[in-house]
Amino acid sequence: MKPIKKKRLFEEIIVAMEQYIQEENIQPGDKLPSENELAAIFNVSKTAVREAMSVLSANGIIETRPGSGIFLKDIHGESIVMRVTSNLMEKTDLQEILDVRRGLEVEAAALAAIRGTEEQFAKIKKAHEKLVEVNKAGWIGVDEDYLFHYQIILAAGNTIFRDMFQAVSQKLKEAIRISKMQSMKIEGMWQQAYREHEEIMQALFQRDAESAAKAMRSHLLRNEGKIWANLQGDKDKEAEQKKGTKKR
Repeated sequence: MKPIKKKRLFEEIIVAMEQYIQEENIQPGDKLPSENELAAIFNVSKTAVREAMSVLSANGIIETRPGSGIFLKDIHGESIVMRVTSNLMEKTDLQEILDVRRGLEVEAAALAAIRGTEEQFAKIKKAHEKLVEVNKAGWIGVDEDYLFHYQIILAAGNTIFRDMFQAVSQKLKEAIRISKMQSMKIEGMWQQAYREHEEIMQALFQRDAESAAKAMRSHLLRNEGKIWANLQGDKDKEAEQKKGTKKR
């Protein structure tokens, strides 16, 4: 296992935990390393590991037995990441925030193409480059992705859009977190997202409002489709697992 560089958020540790469990062939009921050992393996603080363990415990993935240690529970063939992301937000809340996001950002992209200043365009480009940088370093980049989209909202020059976007920022970041945690283990997903961001930026910088709105809508709809497909796929997998157990 490669150590996790710097202090990372719980989502990176959870993805690394799933990889560690697979590589070490840890089975349900087996004991996991202690928090101190995990902190050393991933090169993060014990506090960061404890936060990740708390999330895994709340999602029924691990069990801490006082005096005995941490044990992996049987999650019936589910992916750990999928179990966590499916529980981060209620599906109704997730659908609503995705609807709001689409409504705001598509129009904001069109307005930004018309009203944005060269300085604002430079900030949008810089936010995208920072996202690429942190992804290459192994981070999923929730804050960086949020900032890219927020800079477009600012470039739209509408304070009500800005205030609405800020008002739903926490839920929006949770939706971004769900999408990015699901994407971490899918080869080529980062590159696809980069291409979509670049299409948006190209339209903005050419001041083509129609193309900017179209590129933003396409980006958000692809993202939504990926989220729902992953969540549904995990549900189907769990149903098949339960069906097979009943037959036995």
